[in-house]
Amino acid sequence: MSFPFISARQFVRSSKSIIVRNAHKKASIKVRLNEYIEGVGLQDEIVSVRPGLMRNILFPTGKATYVNVHQGPRNRQLEEQQRLSAEQLKADQVSDAVSEANKRKARVNQVESILSGVSALEFKRAVVPDTTSTFGSVTADDLASKLKDEYGLNVDKQLIQFKTERIKSLGEHEVVIQVAGSPVTLKVVVAAA
Repeated sequence: MSFPFISARQFVRSSKSIIVRNAHKKASIKVRLNEYIEGVGLQDEIVSVRPGLMRNILFPTGKATYVNVHQGPRNRQLEEQQRLSAEQLKADQVSDAVSEANKRKARVNQVESILSGVSALEFKRAVVPDTTSTFGSVTADDLASKLKDEYGLNVDKQLIQFKTERIKSLGEHEVVIQVAGSPVTLKVVVAAA
């Protein structure tokens, strides 16, 4: 039985090739994640990533920040002040978001109350002889401009829903307007001009 014999020179040569193979790879760096990133880590976690990932993707999008490596004694008072200011900033952002949501809710309630007070919107159109069809139709643009002129409401025309594309006949029709996800029904009356 013969054993493969590797000389010391061959062993050194093979170990150098291993080192050379890994020499092109950069060492991982430590970063703090600002949000959850799938496959990398959770928010506020310190993880090791490749420098290229940090430099090209994570840092420019604000998903991670570099971890400061302290050389020398730590300034714990400064760190505490920075932590408190960051917490205060976060609390201010939350309170701003809550106040903005309250303002938005108040505006939505105001719009809903005005729309519920609207009994009917009247439009006059020319009629095709001997039919109930009109020459001009009532569109979402017409409804939005009428609501703006008469009631001072800015309603996006994409939030107005007809049973068909537009109203093409005389009579009473119902139109649904989506206000913050809740539907408000308006009556539209088309009369002969």
